[in-house]
Amino acid sequence: MSGYYSFQRHFAEWRHAHGMRCLGIPNTAHFANVTQIEDALALWEKIKHQKETERFVAENDEEFEDSLGNVVNRKTFEDLKRQGLL
Repeated sequence: MSGYYSFQRHFAEWRHAHGMRCLGIPNTAHFANVTQIEDALALWEKIKHQKETERFVAENDEEFEDSLGNVVNRKTFEDLKRQGLL
């Protein structure tokens, strides 16, 4: 078998999946064609950071509407309510 097919086959073998688990990295398509451990770790950190910034945070992302139709986030709504301004 040629070197290319051996290379590609490696990524479907249990050893590759086990190595990814040992590194704490999911064995997903994001890591296709990444051949260096350092590169895989850096990509995983970038993906985790990106997912964290996209995560829904109720205090910031949940919207409330006051009696006048103004839309504000939860924190602002709770602050206005506490101050008796709603």
